[in-house]
Amino acid sequence: MTLQDQMVRDERLVLAGMPLRWWESFDDPALTKLLDIALRANLDLAIAAERIRELRAERQLAAASLLPNTTLSGAAGREFGGSDSYRYGMDLAWELDVFGRLRSTRNAADAEVQASSFDYQSLRLSLMAEVATAYLQLRLGQQQVQLAERTSAALKRTTELIDARRKRGLATRLDIERMIAQDRITQAEIPAASQRVTVARHALTYLLANDLEAVDDIIAEGPQQPKSPHNDAVADLLKLPVELLRLRPDVRAAGERMQAAGDHLAAARASRFPQFTLGLLGGFERGVDGPTWSISTQLLQPLFDFGRIRSRIEGADARLAQSRLAYDAALLQAARDSQTAIHAYGQGLIRLQHLDQATAAAERAARLARRQYEAGTVSMLEVLDAERSLFDIQRSQALATSELGQHWIDIYHTLGVGPELRPEEENDFPSDVATVSAGPAAP
Repeated sequence: MTLQDQMVRDERLVLAGMPLRWWESFDDPALTKLLDIALRANLDLAIAAERIRELRAERQLAAASLLPNTTLSGAAGREFGGSDSYRYGMDLAWELDVFGRLRSTRNAADAEVQASSFDYQSLRLSLMAEVATAYLQLRLGQQQVQLAERTSAALKRTTELIDARRKRGLATRLDIERMIAQDRITQAEIPAASQRVTVARHALTYLLANDLEAVDDIIAEGPQQPKSPHNDAVADLLKLPVELLRLRPDVRAAGERMQAAGDHLAAARASRFPQFTLGLLGGFERGVDGPTWSISTQLLQPLFDFGRIRSRIEGADARLAQSRLAYDAALLQAARDSQTAIHAYGQGLIRLQHLDQATAAAERAARLARRQYEAGTVSMLEVLDAERSLFDIQRSQALATSELGQHWIDIYHTLGVGPELRPEEENDFPSDVATVSAGPAAP
């Protein structure tokens, strides 16, 4: 995949009205700051970067095998009779890669480095999605706590009204007990919601490799309810060519591993042929007026290995077949994930619109029920039913809002769109990988 392919994908997103910096759609400074810190400090990301460094060293080792191996040597001793002897000089050994075994090994190492680089980018996308998801879960838990507290306060006010009517003989103790029961049911939601907040806070501390107090300070900078991204580009997104999904880092990593498997197979096949080694020895020796030189060649031809080479070739061929299947599976998975996320977002928009209307109607119904109960035109059961219905709908609305934000995140994650590598990251990447990084600048 080329930079031009990526530009086509990004242009299609922009034409569809989809911003490339998806995190800005939440209009939440806390989320932006959390993402920025995570990309700089996450430990799993640091481990992936060290993995790239390790594979680059192995690639250098494989490349060095194509070059001569030169050593300095020296020897000294005493012969029988009391005379000293010594010799020093330089030895050179060079395997001539006539059949491409060493080149194939080097190329396989190159592909492994590329694959690890794409693994790193894939991890960055997953990290951003995980941070944003944890943040949305935290805000959802906070909203559920506030909703339960508001509903409980409203139920307590209604209970006081019922108690006042009971003292005038207009209500019964049964009405009060029903209200108290509903209040306790509502308050029972608070511990579960608080636990959701706690889990999300600790998840963020891990993802940011930071302490809880620092994370809480960042969270305090954002709104209690992030802006819900609304976009009607679902139909246009569904028309994105499947070929553009080959730009996803995990798909590209699978492609590089398929290339590496092919190179390993070529190296295994080349091991059937002779290996030629050129040797050069030069130096000085006691008793010789000038330097001494010698040139040698060595040929190693496998004869009877009882099927070892054939087995290695068969295993390499099987690994190549596996890598091809893994690439096809990665591409199919990318198509499934992206289409599912886009459909889910479209349906989430419709669901949230209905719940917004339902919430407004339920709020009006609850107000009317309380007024009519005060006027004595409806029973307490109508009030209780209106309060219970309002609470349930508001809970569903808060959950749907959070899920819509999650679907928004999933769209970009599954399309492989994220921030570019920062300058300090690009230094650790092969030039072509760093250039074709996904999306706009980092937050």
